Amino acid sequence: MIKWHELMTGTKNWRQEKADYKQFKARVATLPADYQFVFKAIQDYLWQFADFTGYRMLAAQEDLLILFEDGMANDQSVYALTGDDVGDFADNIVRAVADTWLDERRQKLNRKVTNYRKR
Repeated sequence: MIKWHELMTGTKNWRQEKADYKQFKARVATLPADYQFVFKAIQDYLWQFADFTGYRMLAAQEDLLILFEDGMANDQSVYALTGDDVGDFADNIVRAVADTWLDERRQKLNRKVTNYRKR
């Protein structure tokens, strides 16, 4: 029997995911102040475009955190990574995630119509 949290989250191991997210937030907290500010600003922006589960945006944020950690380790300015137009940088992340999601939805729709036509 599917439990409510599996239905809502799509996962059986929500405790581990919660621990992983806390660890993720702790990693963000180790970034310099300017990196943290930009990361959190982008993160807030990204959540506006997340799907129901948010898994795709979490994966994108993990990639962003790795980019920022590497930039910090190489003594780069956060703006050397994002460019001056941080909004455009964030939009590119949204496009990458949303396009993947939209492609899947489009394919699902086409399969549904194709299966109907084959009846």
